[in-house]
Amino acid sequence: MRLLTHFEFDGTDYSGWQIQPRDKTVQGEIEKALQQLCHRRIAVTGAGRTDAGVHAACMPAHFDIEPIEFQRIERGLNTKLPKDISCLSVKVVNDDFHTRFHASSRTYQYHIGKGRHPLSSRYEYQQDVTNLDVEAMQAAAELSLGIGNWRGFAREGGGNSTWDINVLSASVVETEMGWTFHITANRFLRGVVRIWSGTIFRIGTGRVPISVIKSILENTDKKLAGPSLPAKGLTLTEVKYPHEV
Repeated sequence: MRLLTHFEFDGTDYSGWQIQPRDKTVQGEIEKALQQLCHRRIAVTGAGRTDAGVHAACMPAHFDIEPIEFQRIERGLNTKLPKDISCLSVKVVNDDFHTRFHASSRTYQYHIGKGRHPLSSRYEYQQDVTNLDVEAMQAAAELSLGIGNWRGFAREGGGNSTWDINVLSASVVETEMGWTFHITANRFLRGVVRIWSGTIFRIGTGRVPISVIKSILENTDKKLAGPSLPAKGLTLTEVKYPHEV
């Protein structure tokens, strides 16, 4: 039987989601916990592959088990996971359900803090900045909407067959504590959100014009983009599916 699970994790001390031979990863810790519970290796498939230091408020993942193992996993998984990873839910789904291939959209947020705040330093990019042009950043975010070629915002080496991304929503929200950039799309390429966020941030400081977003999408010129902001400010917040799971 196939299970759909949702995980929350602090990615600070991990080399990303995906298993790596010598590094500590989120997927590796989950599979280790499952092996302790079921005394065999169970392969886990996530809805995405977050980079080192990136967090998730809700990362869907699926894996196959024997029916007799369900209650053992439902009741015991969190007792075997490290404190910075939590299983939020466990449910049975159809055997052909796939968390990655069946996802219709993914949402990320990037947070930039105002000033220096030690209690939130693991989860935001902190700068000695108290004023950014929110209207300019929002206008730039809106230029990101729709289907476009995002090669200019992406890191090379992902083996992509296409660089097209359909951005469904993008916005900038300011609070007393800082600024949060939200972006939802059908898919994301390596490094895209952090480089896009770095570009929006530069627009907010007035260093580059709003139109730079359109120029990058039209010309795929990486020299106009960035810089890539630190991973700690980035969180995967939601993954949606086209039907009720």
